[in-house]
Amino acid sequence: MENPRKRTTVATAAGGDGLHVFDHQQQQAYALNTTSALVWQHCDGQTTPEQLMELLRQNFNVPRVQAEQLTWLALDELGKANLLEAEVARPRPLSSKLTRRQMLTTFATAGVALAVVPMVALVTAQARAEPLPTTPNEEPMTYFLKVTDFIHSLIEIPATPIKFKPPPPHIVNSTTDSKYFAGIVNIYIPGDDQNSVGRCSASFLCFKNDQRFYTDISNFISVDNGLIVSWFTPTTLINLALDSIIHSMVTECIVVASTKIGVNPFFGETFDLVVSSQMSGQQVQFDFTNIP
Repeated sequence: MENPRKRTTVATAAGGDGLHVFDHQQQQAYALNTTSALVWQHCDGQTTPEQLMELLRQNFNVPRVQAEQLTWLALDELGKANLLEAEVARPRPLSSKLTRRQMLTTFATAGVALAVVPMVALVTAQARAEPLPTTPNEEPMTYFLKVTDFIHSLIEIPATPIKFKPPPPHIVNSTTDSKYFAGIVNIYIPGDDQNSVGRCSASFLCFKNDQRFYTDISNFISVDNGLIVSWFTPTTLINLALDSIIHSMVTECIVVASTKIGVNPFFGETFDLVVSSQMSGQQVQFDFTNIP
C-alpha cells in the first residue's frame, strides 16, 4: 500500500485555524479545518497512515480508536476532493463501525464534535474582513449558530428516487441517491454564546446525480430585534455527509426583509448577507450589511 501523498499543483493560504487550498486546474477552493489540514500537510509520501494516526492521537489527546477514525475520515475527504495524488486504500475495516453521522453525534456529546472531526468544505464565498455592521442603535447585525446544536435538532424526511411502475419506455430516473434534512437552532451575537437573540432554520434537499452532488437549501432567520429574512442557496457538495451538507450554507447573497410579523423596524430594507464557517467549523456566522 502506498503512503498518502498530497497534490503539489495546488496553492495554499492560512484560513483561520485551518488551511485554504486552491485547485486552479479544477477552479475550486477548499477550506480544511485543523484536523484535515494537519493530515494533508503530512501526506508527503513518506508518512504512513499509522504515523498519521499517532500524530492525531498526540495532537488532540484522543484514544487510538478515535484517532484511527479521524485519520481515515480525513484521508477519505481529501481523496474525494482530489487533494491527494491517489485515494488510499484501507488495509482493514475500521476497528469501530461508527457511521460518519454516529461519529459526529458521539463526538458532539463528548464536547469535541466539529473541532476534531475532519472537514474539507467547498468554498463558495469568502467572508470579508469588515467591522461588525450595526443598526442605527449600534446593535450588532452579526449572528452565529452552533453547528453541534443544529445537528442535535435535525430531522430527516424520507426522500428516495421515484421508481415508476410500470417504468415508462426510455425513461430512467437520473437521481441515484437523495437526503432531505431540516433543523432549527438558536442564534447568538459574537462574545455571548449563552443568551439567544433569535432562531435560524434551514432545510436541505440533496441529490446525487451523474456522480455529482447537489443541494437546495432554504434558510430563514428571525431575530428578536424584529429582523426576519429568508433566502435560497443552490450549491454543489463533495458528498452527502452530514457536516458537508450543513456547511454548504456558506454563501453570499442579497436579501430583503420582506416579512413582517409584529414590529419589524427593518421591513423593506436590503442587506448584503455573508454566511461563513467559523471556529474550525463549529459555528456558522451571518454578517448583515445594510445596502442604502
